[in-house]
Amino acid sequence: MTVHDTLRSARDSLFRFPGVQRAVRLATMRGCVPNAVWKRLHPTGVWTLRAPDGSGFHYASDADDILARSLVWTNMRHWEETTHPVFFDLARSARGFVDVGAFSGIYTLLACRANPRLRAVAVEPNPAAMRKLRRNIEVNRLQDRVVLVEKALSGAPGRALLGIPSDTTAASLLAAEPANDTVEVEVTTGDEAIGDVPVDLVKIDVEGLEPEVLGGMSRTISAHRPTIIAECLDGAALERLRGTVLELGYRRIRHLGKRGVAPAPPGFVPPPRYANFLVD
Repeated sequence: MTVHDTLRSARDSLFRFPGVQRAVRLATMRGCVPNAVWKRLHPTGVWTLRAPDGSGFHYASDADDILARSLVWTNMRHWEETTHPVFFDLARSARGFVDVGAFSGIYTLLACRANPRLRAVAVEPNPAAMRKLRRNIEVNRLQDRVVLVEKALSGAPGRALLGIPSDTTAASLLAAEPANDTVEVEVTTGDEAIGDVPVDLVKIDVEGLEPEVLGGMSRTISAHRPTIIAECLDGAALERLRGTVLELGYRRIRHLGKRGVAPAPPGFVPPPRYANFLVD
């Protein structure tokens, strides 16, 4: 073992102590830790996060939850910070919420925190991510309010290969980037997964399959016309989404970016870090 390896091992051992992690979090939230530093440190254990209204909820981070760094160290200030306050306000009045591509369930947790009467359906086909999601539902005691669906959504039922890249939050049925691993998963439609839940709000993060997912929930959309928040990583994905939602009867797509909720006209290209769009 080299000196560098020894020092790194000592650092990692020290960082496992909860008191050290709490000190890092406090310093980061005060702006004393540079982004380049906290983004390399990984929180573990159960943490309290604050929703946009200041109320608390729990988030369980394990050793390979790469999303946890942005959530825990900065209390979500560097994670979709132009989206989750808008989402939280929408969830206050929603009867039901569908989280498509839920990963660890952060949007499901926010929705349930916003509205104690809301029911949620959280869809996540990646088995490793589903373990994180299930744990977060358990630590927040939401088992009676959240239905977990360990399947992928698309336009028709079946089976498919899920590609899991190094960024495990970007697992997809489409090979948008090289996959470190693949797993065969069951595929269903949104209408089948949702059942009789009266859905007023949908969040979709499926790395390019948004049109197929929306096509598979046409019955739900016809019955309830939910507000949709969807991620589009480039202009081509945005135009595919635009064509789909216009066919489904929606009238506008707006960008959730640094300028707030703003128009996203044809030809609009999502800037880095701000790739979410509001459809209503």
